[in-house]
Amino acid sequence: MNETDSPRIRVFLNDPAGRGDRLVESSPPEGTEAGPWAFRVEGKAPGPRAYEPDTREFLYWQLSSALDRGKRLWARRIPGPGVWIPGPVLPAVAVAGEDLNAYYDRKALRFFRDVDAKTEQIVQAGESPDVVTHEQGHAILDAIRPDLWDAPHFEVAAFHEAFGDLAAIFVALAEPALADRALKETRGDPAHSNLVSRLAEELGAAVRDRWGADAALPGALRDAVNTFTYTDPKGLPDTAPAQSLSAEPHSFCRVLTGACWDVLVAIFRATAGPDRSAALVRACEQTAALAVAAAETAPSGADFFGRFARRVVRQTRDPALASALADAFFQRGLLASPEVPPELSPDQDPGVAAPPEGEGPSPALVRAIQTRLGPARDGELLLLGTRSAEPGRTGVLRGRRRRDLFLHGAEYGPADGAAVEISDAFALGFTAAGLLAASRVHRAEDRDANDARAFVRFLARRRRIAQIRSTPLDSQQLARAGHSHAIVLEADGVRRLRRAWIARKETS
Repeated sequence: MNETDSPRIRVFLNDPAGRGDRLVESSPPEGTEAGPWAFRVEGKAPGPRAYEPDTREFLYWQLSSALDRGKRLWARRIPGPGVWIPGPVLPAVAVAGEDLNAYYDRKALRFFRDVDAKTEQIVQAGESPDVVTHEQGHAILDAIRPDLWDAPHFEVAAFHEAFGDLAAIFVALAEPALADRALKETRGDPAHSNLVSRLAEELGAAVRDRWGADAALPGALRDAVNTFTYTDPKGLPDTAPAQSLSAEPHSFCRVLTGACWDVLVAIFRATAGPDRSAALVRACEQTAALAVAAAETAPSGADFFGRFARRVVRQTRDPALASALADAFFQRGLLASPEVPPELSPDQDPGVAAPPEGEGPSPALVRAIQTRLGPARDGELLLLGTRSAEPGRTGVLRGRRRRDLFLHGAEYGPADGAAVEISDAFALGFTAAGLLAASRVHRAEDRDANDARAFVRFLARRRRIAQIRSTPLDSQQLARAGHSHAIVLEADGVRRLRRAWIARKETS
């Protein structure tokens, strides 16, 4: 049997807002529950053939196809076992209820359906590759940086949303057909808004029709091509019309998403070759590589956007391109200067050696780390391992020291008297002989503590925090109540603020 005789399905490569003319034939995904970043769409698989949109059968294959495209991209981008927080196979629930929403909750991806209040058309979140690969992006980021899940910082929460949007863009531009259409729409200049930069068009329209013109942009839920620049989120309003910036993570994330789109455009312009669609695909691949590496290593904290931006610039080996990317971040206000200093500073400590492969740190190395981090009562030291090599060194050992910050005051709502975890981070560079030669630390200081307090007050004002729980978090129950976080009484007797789920959108 040849390919033309194989069963074929029809799917959207992009958001289904352009129904009819954007359906394409495709082979049904195979082996989705095997290998890295495996997934399972819950329910019995219908026979593969060309189904009509808004049917259960179409939704199954559309959802599976989008997740499979993401699976293949992330297997290339993050090689290795590719295991999710829930386990080796990530479940996806095609219809988890009625809502204009989708979310990831460390157990599964959950997609909802509803009806557009104006057009009366069915809106299936799981039919949009933008929405599906955004949620898959949350799960990817959680797998490679689980410490960011509960991190009580505005920029970390917004980064999770930005990474989801970037994941949707990376998956889309891995398709040469979409890259070609984006360039045709923009007449060869992807600095202009296009079908890839615009995200979740159908869901965005339904959100506007349900909650009003201020709830989403005309034509999309969000657009990576934007002019938003950095402002300290603590000085922004809790909510704002979609055309303005607020502290809410789905709004504030657009600063970083826009900056990363600027990076993509800069790399595209520096990529030679007459085939500009292929150049855009290659530029997207390079942008994805830089973004993932920076996401893996940027220390958590109040200045997370800036730390991410500096990591992107430092990892760009071409000096001219690194300068262009630094300027892009500087123009967005994410860097104080387009001059980005080296990550590590010389810091020799004779006799302190890197841990052998597969072994823990020696007492001497632990003492060296603690000395550089400074005193902290009851801080727990966590090593992330050697993540990247630098010229003349065997690699950079990264890690963090987590500690509790206790909150006191009625303004914290249910979090009054509870703790959030903040982190000190470190990076140690070793010579080819395996001896400590350089280091840098990021201590969680007053700025980080104040940011964490302000973030929890923001959650309390938005009524996002559920009361104390000693049982495992029921994300579906919490989501129905609008609670993204809950106070959990943990085994050590401390009440801590924990996240339960991350949503595709939030409304006021």
